[in-house]
Amino acid sequence: MRRYVRSVLTLAAAVSFSFGQPMQPDPRTLGDPDFQWYLPREFPAAKARHSAVFQGVEGVSRFNLHSYLAHFDGKFWAIWSSAKRNEEDPDQHLRYATSTDGHTWNESQVLVADPDGDAGPLRWIARGIWVEGGKLYALGARIASADYGKQGDGGIVWKDLDLYRFLWDGAQWQPLGIFAKGCMNNYPPARLGDKQAMVCRDEKMDPFMAIQDASAPGGWKHAPLYAKPPFNRMDEPTWYQSTDGVTHMLIRDNNFSKRILRSISRDGGNTWTMPVYTNYPDARSKHFTGALSNKRLYLINNPNADARYPLVVSSSGDGWVFENPKIIRDAPEEAYRSRERGRYGYQYPHAVEHNGSLWVIYSSGKRDIEITEVPLTELESAK
Repeated sequence: MRRYVRSVLTLAAAVSFSFGQPMQPDPRTLGDPDFQWYLPREFPAAKARHSAVFQGVEGVSRFNLHSYLAHFDGKFWAIWSSAKRNEEDPDQHLRYATSTDGHTWNESQVLVADPDGDAGPLRWIARGIWVEGGKLYALGARIASADYGKQGDGGIVWKDLDLYRFLWDGAQWQPLGIFAKGCMNNYPPARLGDKQAMVCRDEKMDPFMAIQDASAPGGWKHAPLYAKPPFNRMDEPTWYQSTDGVTHMLIRDNNFSKRILRSISRDGGNTWTMPVYTNYPDARSKHFTGALSNKRLYLINNPNADARYPLVVSSSGDGWVFENPKIIRDAPEEAYRSRERGRYGYQYPHAVEHNGSLWVIYSSGKRDIEITEVPLTELESAK
């Protein structure tokens, strides 16, 4: 019996350790493996407060998406893309609004107008707002086309793609010129080690990590991801660092796996592993990750494989496995029964922490921009 017990212990040690080192977490396990992720309608709802930021008007400002949020100078600041009718029409421009309490918003204004009028091909896509060095900056990608049918076949999706930066001078937004050439970033730059970094897609929609490097062309070093089938239609990545210092990139999969992809880097974002399919469901929509002041990380997405609702937030203590999903916004019952989902849903989230809450901004039906205040206590671990 002693020999048997010793053998079992030896086998357990071999499974748990490799050459004296703990086994690495499995990147495929993004969601708590003990939780049923494929029943999002049954997730508990977060105690939250919802408010309107901007309401679109048919034929005037029907399309509104790509919303971002920051807190600066005692106010919340929101920016987003807006067009009269449809997504990325040639008249698409950037708008912004402010609020002192996050729930009552002033009338929106134009951040930057359509570059060449309704008839010209150039248009803007909002790409972020953030505070750096005590100043408020905004980003907009300027493009001359949006041919998404060419993604994955080597064709050009975004012609004349460049990322531009704007500075709030206390009275208006001042253009600062090109921030990064050929970059459709997903969120504003953030600190990665001693440098700034952001995840981008190039003109063909192939993703890469852009790392600030004065010696590189344009001031950004490019670290690409593996992009051959079945990973030739990766989209809208976000990134964060887990507590062990590993850099994670979570990626939307436009090849209809209906799961979030994950790639990791152990050298500060310079090289990336081949993506893997995770166990975390996704509606093929934009998601967002961030870190809270209590060191927990959060993930916001649409974990319904068939539609962009509900909008859900989960949290993680280590950055490898997320748990305790809570519904931020859900659709009415008739939306689940209907085959005509169309634009419906709460989508493209961004969030900031302020005053004991997580403030989540998103688009409702690609028409209205709305915000939800979620107390941080709602994101505590359930285990």
